[in-house]
Amino acid sequence: MSKVRYFIPALCIVLAFLLPHAVAPIAKAQNIEPAVIAVVEIQTIMSEAAAAKSIKAQIEGKRTHYQVEISSEETRLRKLEQELTRQGTVLSPESYAKRRREFEQDVAAVQRIVVDRRRELDQAYAGGVRQLQVEISNIIAEIAAERGITLIIPAVQTLFVDNNLRISREVLQRLDERLPDLTLEFGLN
Repeated sequence: MSKVRYFIPALCIVLAFLLPHAVAPIAKAQNIEPAVIAVVEIQTIMSEAAAAKSIKAQIEGKRTHYQVEISSEETRLRKLEQELTRQGTVLSPESYAKRRREFEQDVAAVQRIVVDRRRELDQAYAGGVRQLQVEISNIIAEIAAERGITLIIPAVQTLFVDNNLRISREVLQRLDERLPDLTLEFGLN
């Protein structure tokens, strides 16, 4: 037992000295060039880009328009419900039941409109963000090709970065030049 206790640490020490000598020729044989690294702050670009601000403004404008539309429908439904309640004592049970069903169908139709409008906003936003991400990826690929960058890391995955490795400002500048505005497509797909 005591021999095993001394053998394992000794083996680890021998391997620690021999392993670098065994791996170094493999790396040299593959002719691996040193990595040229850059760091990009995607979230900053996505929030500061002119096109991103355009997307946000369009979504908010459409949301406000839809809220006015839905508020109008809700007011109409409240009036219908009040009228139906007043007529409940005057109408025959069959007539009241018929009007109640019609009212419930109106309520269901407005609920469908609300769901459709929300989905329409979500789809328009997602489509705009997708276009923005594609353009950002294209710009990053161009900068990488121009500078010979072989590895680009998101800033959120780094602890310390030399400012010379950051390419976010250049990406943002090119993005704003190419895509100063982005027109969203509204409508359900």
